[in-house]
Amino acid sequence: MGTDPDTDIALLKIDAPAGLPVAPLGDSAKLRMGEWVCAIGNPLGYEHTVTVGVVSFLGRKLFDMSLDNYIQTDAAINFGNSGGPLINSRGEVIGINAAISSRASSIGFAVPIGSAAAILPQLRARGRVSRGYIGVALRDIDPDIEHSLKLGVSHGAMVEDVTEGSPADHAGLHPYDVVVSLDDHAIRNDDQLIREIAARTPGSTAHLRTMRDGREQSVLIKLTERPQRDGAETSNVRPGGQPPSDRAKVDPDPLPLGLTVRDLDRQTLERLELPKQTRGVLIARVEPMSSSFDNGIERGTVLLEINRQRVETVADYRRIARAARPGDILTLWIYAPDQVQRQLKTIRVEGR
Repeated sequence: MGTDPDTDIALLKIDAPAGLPVAPLGDSAKLRMGEWVCAIGNPLGYEHTVTVGVVSFLGRKLFDMSLDNYIQTDAAINFGNSGGPLINSRGEVIGINAAISSRASSIGFAVPIGSAAAILPQLRARGRVSRGYIGVALRDIDPDIEHSLKLGVSHGAMVEDVTEGSPADHAGLHPYDVVVSLDDHAIRNDDQLIREIAARTPGSTAHLRTMRDGREQSVLIKLTERPQRDGAETSNVRPGGQPPSDRAKVDPDPLPLGLTVRDLDRQTLERLELPKQTRGVLIARVEPMSSSFDNGIERGTVLLEINRQRVETVADYRRIARAARPGDILTLWIYAPDQVQRQLKTIRVEGR
């Protein structure tokens, strides 16, 4: 009757006599890590196989960093288990088996039954799901980013990037803004804001309270419909696939941040399909075992700012990096070409 590619859920109508046995649905929101579960399915053509394990993690993200909320379990899930139920010790369905790890055995993932049940009315009535959308990339507030940027708030959802032409762009949201409440309800983290916005009807209005440079602001945003997940929106260029151009100035000294950077030239802008207005330095190397490496800074990304100070040349980078002291926490604003998105990452300065 309907499908939702974002959650990989379909609603099926079965023509059958009345009185079919029905499995009761549980409350996936009450699941706890370590709780016993069993998975039922038809793996590899073997009918009605049951495996047992525990809930290993809640809220795992696999494909869509904004919407994903998978239950991870070590109950064996194999090819052919998809669509089968994940059941708790009370016999209630608390998830729908959906994916497995290709790199290890006994790591499976299930869609929480609460997420599936929430979209059933739309699938039944319209055959598809419409979600609210404001057009921002978000991250959580943690002590490191709070300290380095002197935010003055310990909870909320920080804006990393704003999609051009989106509702958030029209409403005047900027990177580094922190959303602390939605319609006067406190926002604890980025996941909460994403879920609450996505659950709203496109065309409705959301009242956000944000903090910018220590000042509180009130923003009204009219939601549009969230675009369907589409891999075509992501650049096909793998960053860092070619050696640096001889014409670009390279800083061979990784300094205490563990990064080797070089100036952007026209060739690099074209090769990585960077926006023409991009101003920053290309991260040419990340030292293994450095703080930058440990915190997910990747070769081939573009460093735009450090602690809100623009980094447009190698000289800018060296000046800011040399001023940092061991133990300082820095926030790096980075553009990732493969994700077509700007991101905020924190690192701790190491001793020289």
